[in-house]
Parts: sequence; structure tokens; C-alpha cells
Amino acid sequence: MIAPLLSEGGQRRPVVFDADGTLWRGDVGEDLLRLLGQRRLLGHASDGVYARYEELLERDHSAAYAFAVEVMAGLEEAVLQRTCDEFFAQRYEGRIFRFVRPLLEELTRADFVPWICSASPAWAVLPGAMSLGILRERVLGVSCDVVEGKLSGKVSLPVTCGPGKVEWLRRHSLEPALAFGNGDLDFDMLAYAGKAIVVAPHGGPDNSLVTNGKARGWPILRA
Repeated sequence: MIAPLLSEGGQRRPVVFDADGTLWRGDVGEDLLRLLGQRRLLGHASDGVYARYEELLERDHSAAYAFAVEVMAGLEEAVLQRTCDEFFAQRYEGRIFRFVRPLLEELTRADFVPWICSASPAWAVLPGAMSLGILRERVLGVSCDVVEGKLSGKVSLPVTCGPGKVEWLRRHSLEPALAFGNGDLDFDMLAYAGKAIVVAPHGGPDNSLVTNGKARGWPILRA
């Protein structure tokens, strides 16, 4: 599927992956939000936080993903990152798709540089990136400033979904040789890349990204 690209050699060109549903099964950002609410790490905002997120998600994905970080305002970054590290190790390490590690090894040997661009909170994605050997500075996710060790809650815009993914790639002067994604909000990133691969679950109904990908001749990788 990527053999022709590998044969060209990477010349340090970037390859960009979405995270949830692309590198691993499930949504680490949503599951983290549930956990933070259950442990009452969000103070008074803990009550019904996931229900509020779902309400927003029905109307505006970008606003919902921003809310998932805004509600963390005042949380100590060290506590958040430790929680994310432990959570990923316990719940998500075993969900990494089998194709991912061998693929990353091939890309690295061929001198490509892997990046992640996700609409989940950056802190939630970092443990997965580190497990896969992707440097933390090559992780783009929803984030905010940290002031005196605590999250400000003021989200850095645009949110990394849909066209926002392309905007953040451009801000980092990245023109991907290849991009991987699994959902509709990855379409802009895949269309921006030189080549694209759609990741889709075995046996599930095709979403519109799969349909659009087939129409564009993008390979479909069943994970």
C-alpha cells in the first residue's frame, strides 16, 4: 500500500496520523473526560461534564473538543499528565492497532518523520505517542496555555479538527507526504497531504470518509 512511497525515500518528509480510531481503537480524549469527571478532578465542573460535552458535540464538534480542555482550567498540568500516562497504560496500550508499530518502523527506516494531529486533548495523546516512539513536539492536539503549572483553559485556536488540522500543519510548515485518518473530520488533512490512506474498522458500516476516499482512489486500510 505504501511501498511506492517508501521506495522514493523520505528525505525527512512528514507523515501525519490522526490518533483515535487511526492509531488505536476508541477515543482517548472522551474517555479521559469521563475519568476526570468521575474522579472529580475538575472541581464543581465534574458534575455532568460528559453530558455537557455530548450536548455540544451534537451541535458543534469544534466547540465540544474545545470544551474538553476549557473545563480543565485550574487543573495542575503535572496531575493531568500523570493521570493521562497511567490511563493510557492501563486502558489504551493494548488498543493500539497491530499495523501501527511495524508501519512506523518502516517509515522511520525510510527517513520519514511521523507526526500526530488529533482533536483530543494533547495531554491525552502524548502517552500513546511516546509509546510509539513519536516525539512529544510532534504531537498536535487541543491545548491551552499553562500558567504557573496550571491549565489556563484558554484553548489555542483553531481546534485541531477539520480545516483546523490543516491550519496547524501549515503553522508548523508541514506538507505531509502521507496522512492517515479514520473520520469525516480528517478529510481536510488527507486531502492536503500528498497521499492519503483511510483507516476503517473491519465489518463496520462505511462512513462518509471511506465513501469519499474510495471516490478519490485513496486506499482503505481495515484495522
